[in-house]
Amino acid sequence: MTYEKIFADVKKVYSKADKSKLCGDFAFQFNITGEGGGAFYVAFRGGILEVAPYDYVDKNALLIASGEDFIKLANSRFTLQEAVDNGIIQVEGDFNMALELDKMALSGSEKKDAEKKLKKGISSTKKTPPAKKAPAAAKPTSNAKGAIDTVKTIPGEESLV
Repeated sequence: MTYEKIFADVKKVYSKADKSKLCGDFAFQFNITGEGGGAFYVAFRGGILEVAPYDYVDKNALLIASGEDFIKLANSRFTLQEAVDNGIIQVEGDFNMALELDKMALSGSEKKDAEKKLKKGISSTKKTPPAKKAPAAAKPTSNAKGAIDTVKTIPGEESLV
């Protein structure tokens, strides 16, 4: 996954945050480790929310994780507390202030909608094989003398007709 994709996915979610739920001014820098590595920040100052692809010098907290984990955090796959407790995300600085990120993540209804779209996308890409037709019923055959031969009705079993 590229830095641009990670940044775009996180920005899409955080930019739609309900600003009325946010408390005080803050700035968080996200350092992406591994694939797509880089930095970006989320800042809320004077009622203005900004998500930008730069370092932030005067930040309240620095968050360190993979890009995939930052996307999961933004999409409410787990809370910041859960991520820190499980060693998924590291936080340096004001952890309590960083918990504001959970208020910015997808809400319950948005999360459900996103999961439905994801499931729908997955199910529409899976091709279900067509149902197999049942084999035609076996007809008894007679031999040259007119006697009825045995007919296989179930694989491995024979019966007289």
